[in-house]
Amino acid sequence: MSTRGTLALCIILALLGWIGLASFTYYNPPDIWNRWIVVVALWPTLLTTFLPMVYMIYWRLGQQEGNMSLIARQSALAALFVTMCVALRLMQAFNWAKASLLLLLSVLVEALLSAREKEP
Repeated sequence: MSTRGTLALCIILALLGWIGLASFTYYNPPDIWNRWIVVVALWPTLLTTFLPMVYMIYWRLGQQEGNMSLIARQSALAALFVTMCVALRLMQAFNWAKASLLLLLSVLVEALLSAREKEP
């Protein structure tokens, strides 16, 4: 699939995901199981939301074309970071120290995966 097609599909899936999350949270009571369903559904919704944004950042910075796997990985890590923060908040265990640690781990994972790709 072309880059343009992938971005169009991500935008459509992101809109459908946010509409689905909004309708699910509107029509269902906030009990424990429904909260975890929202957390599980939040990750792919955020992934498809972040992917076009990260692509536009790379495009504006003038990076080379054809790095869609890198963009997808960075979008997935950002979505995982936000989802983990939401999950910790639902468990009432979220604080800035844990958010900083999660951010540090996300940056470390990205740095290690990027270094692994650049090996000859």
